Amino acid sequence: MSAYLDPQILAKIGRLDLKAKYVVEGFIAGMHKSPYKGFSVEFAQHRGYVPGDDLKHLDWRVYAKSERLSIKQYEAETNLVTTILTDASASMAYVSPRTRGASAKLEYAKLMTASLAYLVLGQSDAVSVAIFDQELQEFIPRSTRKVHINRICAALDNATPQNKTGVGRIMHTMAERVRRRGVFVVISDLFDNVEDVLSGIQHLRHDGHEVVLLHLLDRDELDFPFEGMVQFKGLELGEQVLCHPRMVKKAYLDELHKFLTRVKAACTRNGADYVQISTDTPVDVALSAYLGSRERMMLSGGRGPGR
Repeated sequence: MSAYLDPQILAKIGRLDLKAKYVVEGFIAGMHKSPYKGFSVEFAQHRGYVPGDDLKHLDWRVYAKSERLSIKQYEAETNLVTTILTDASASMAYVSPRTRGASAKLEYAKLMTASLAYLVLGQSDAVSVAIFDQELQEFIPRSTRKVHINRICAALDNATPQNKTGVGRIMHTMAERVRRRGVFVVISDLFDNVEDVLSGIQHLRHDGHEVVLLHLLDRDELDFPFEGMVQFKGLELGEQVLCHPRMVKKAYLDELHKFLTRVKAACTRNGADYVQISTDTPVDVALSAYLGSRERMMLSGGRGPGR
């Protein structure tokens, strides 16, 4: 078994289904509804008879009551298609030296990717994975076969952090490539131009996809706990700055708050889920919390956490 398929994580999230909150399209039998009415599976509604309709689908009970010819329509069931976008840019290599047992954001993202892919395949649905930095590094096309997880894990094993982040651009690229509506799960630290990120979300939602944004941040990036004279080096820009953290901490946290507020607001406005995750939180805890909350919201008729 791959190092990215942690049995403890799989045991905790395996009972939770990643079901689509919105209607998706398709034709393969599964647990998810298709928006296209056919003549199979589960009754959906009646419509008036028009010449040429197959008479075997006439509802004679309705005719007996109203003397109107009505055709019974059914709702075909379809499998869910999930596309996972995994950020492998240079900034994903950061890991706090202060957090014991923590892993780099990329390792955390790989573990989340493999776990979610395993979960989706386990419910007989299709999953594809795109690994990216400023460009698409690798794309593993969708499949429902259980052995598909091996190819996904092999690609994750080979992914190394490099180049700048282009998450907004990749969302546009994948929106053009994946035409069938489904769920997009974006796993990234979002260190990209905020307008590009928001534009990517809007594109996916406009095309009818559901969007789940799993925003990974190291505890250092959230709290800025540095003390003494520190030399900061950009992982993607390569610039270095020597300063006292107390002089810039407030300005940094203010900018971070503005950025997070804009992204959260855009997700809420576009009906996308936003989940901020600190990488010092165990992966099983983070995934179980989100999937559990999502499932409860769906059962209650809500649209998801949208946190």
